[in-house]
Amino acid sequence: LVRAGTLPLRLLALQHGADVVYSDEIIDHKLLKAKRVENKILGCIDFVLPSQEVVYRTCSMENGRNVLQLGTNCPERSL
Repeated sequence: LVRAGTLPLRLLALQHGADVVYSDEIIDHKLLKAKRVENKILGCIDFVLPSQEVVYRTCSMENGRNVLQLGTNCPERSL
């Protein structure tokens, strides 16, 4: 599902018995430009672009059960 891999939906799926949840596909260049920031208000980890756009958000509840989907057009970066 496109745009259906946000943190709230992933957590809901886990609460209803999912073993594994998947993120939206994130292009590698976008994630490389993002900075990892601890969001103490929400209790999660955000990857934020300089424009303050949150590229990816995760939390401890999905630890080990979340698959981050990365898209790339470069074979070297895919490894």
